[in-house]
Amino acid sequence: MNDTNILNYTGIDTRDPAEYLAALDVLRWEKLKKQIRYVWGNEDYYRPRLLEAGIRSPEDIQSLADFRRLPSFLDKARHRDSQNESLERYGHPLGLHLTTAPENAIHLAATSGTTGTPTFYVFSKKDLDITYKVLGRMFRLAGIRPGETTFHAFGLSLWLAGITYIQALEAYGARPVAVGAEGGVPKILRYIELTRPRVLFATPSMANQLIERAPNEIGKPVRALGIETLVVCGEPGGSQPAFRARIREHFGAQTFDMTGGAWHNGTITCDSKDAHGMHYMAEDYCFRYDLVDPETKTPLEIKDGAVGEAIHTGLEYEAAPAFRNATGDILRLHVGECPGCGHFGVRMEIIGRADDMLMVKGVKVYPAAIQKVVHEFLPRLSGELRIRLDAPPPRVNPPLQLAVEAGEGIAASEWPELEKALAQRIRELLALRPAVTVLPFGALPRSGAKTKLIEVIQP
Repeated sequence: MNDTNILNYTGIDTRDPAEYLAALDVLRWEKLKKQIRYVWGNEDYYRPRLLEAGIRSPEDIQSLADFRRLPSFLDKARHRDSQNESLERYGHPLGLHLTTAPENAIHLAATSGTTGTPTFYVFSKKDLDITYKVLGRMFRLAGIRPGETTFHAFGLSLWLAGITYIQALEAYGARPVAVGAEGGVPKILRYIELTRPRVLFATPSMANQLIERAPNEIGKPVRALGIETLVVCGEPGGSQPAFRARIREHFGAQTFDMTGGAWHNGTITCDSKDAHGMHYMAEDYCFRYDLVDPETKTPLEIKDGAVGEAIHTGLEYEAAPAFRNATGDILRLHVGECPGCGHFGVRMEIIGRADDMLMVKGVKVYPAAIQKVVHEFLPRLSGELRIRLDAPPPRVNPPLQLAVEAGEGIAASEWPELEKALAQRIRELLALRPAVTVLPFGALPRSGAKTKLIEVIQP
């Protein structure tokens, strides 16, 4: 079992949602006053944007409400532009929004860059120390013990969950075996046999590959490997009941779904059978769920049940900080007692991406929501799917084309009924009726990294 005492790191002693959030606002604002003055000193990027927003000095922002009314100053596109300009102007890709001397930037991580040039996360020594602290809270909550072996099957190629996590595990006192997704499934399975880890870090896609391929690769099911804890992140699925049940069935393991590392963000599910949202583990270092309306960009009230696009601000970040960064994540907040572990605090669910939203005859739907319905049909379906569009989102020419895989051993004679049942279930839950095509098991490409659920197929 994990140690839920770590969830009490804020020291806020109340079980009233309004009082709890008000206390967090006091904490945030005290740190934000310093951070606003800090980024004001960045004359290449942040000060010009504050001036454009009508701010003539840091003192013009007099409250958290004033801060929340500011526009976003960073997003993926502006981040890339900032990197490109700093490369041309200063000969480094750390960004015009770098707020420390380049020689203080001692660690880089990056996005996967699947939709363009990768964006870099830049860390100073201070930033790394806080990152290790926040990730350490999550490792402890997942029941990882200092001194024990963990196995790392996330991609290591500069991804945030790669080398950064390896270093954080070592700082925590664990012993990570860093084979990485690049090693491939056969090598990963062999090295798990050899090193006998209790904890496995992997994407949901990689976990499914290990389940499917272990019998042929090592002559035994994954349950025989002795994995007790699976820590997943990087793509949707880790919090879905069907996936968690699949991991219990095949690995005999508990699943922890997490996000973390970017500008001191950190969230993780607790030790309960089902996920009830991810506990927020960095209230003292990061304002991750500053919610705005996805269309109007106006601030939304932060309360239990609130849904909106997240604006991300690091409260103490030193090197190229997120300061009103529009993440594109659509979050749902839960404020109160967790049904799983009983802890009182803030939990969040990522229900979609603003740039992945689909519009089908006026109905808004996120690919992760479709994936959740598909997973209800495990093991009759494999869980693999692709949403196939004839033009880039968000607008979809109806019907939405959905390709899914039959489960292993499911006869072709059963596919028409599966197509009909899945289409009906999506209509019931999401108010749209897709055109469903069931494909043979193994027809869709597998990846150990993030699986893209949307394919744009030009006619």
